[in-house]
Amino acid sequence: MNSGCAIPIHTSSALKMGFFDGISKAFGNQDFKESDQRVRASHILIKGDMDIETIDELMGEINERTEKEPERKFQIFAEVARRESQCPSATQGGDLGLFGPGKMVREFDMVLFPQAPDRTPPPVGEMVGPIPTEFGCHVVLVTSREQNRDQVTEMLANLAE
Repeated sequence: MNSGCAIPIHTSSALKMGFFDGISKAFGNQDFKESDQRVRASHILIKGDMDIETIDELMGEINERTEKEPERKFQIFAEVARRESQCPSATQGGDLGLFGPGKMVREFDMVLFPQAPDRTPPPVGEMVGPIPTEFGCHVVLVTSREQNRDQVTEMLANLAE
């Protein structure tokens, strides 16, 4: 049905080409991977000479407490992070947010996104540590994982910003 109320849409060829160039770049982008991986994790950072020993003790405490209340593992980790972590993320229970390979220190990538064919990434709920870095020593808790996210949609969203 024609309501007789057609509104002409004016677009420039630059806008059209910019949009399609963006789509083309999304497919050609070296960051575009068939197996896109992202992890949401929390951590506890300890600095100083006794950092590894302290992380070991904190991991022991978390494991001991979660044996009694396994359904509270994430909450227990967050409580210990708020109390002990020397990172600004301590106020959020150590939450680092959602990130992919190359966004954090190399040592995190090696543990959370292993490249060796015989190593699998730690599953949700696994606590990994101690992880020594230039900043100190960490224990990391994997709180969620995402894979094969629709990267074209993400790239188009980034173009729109």
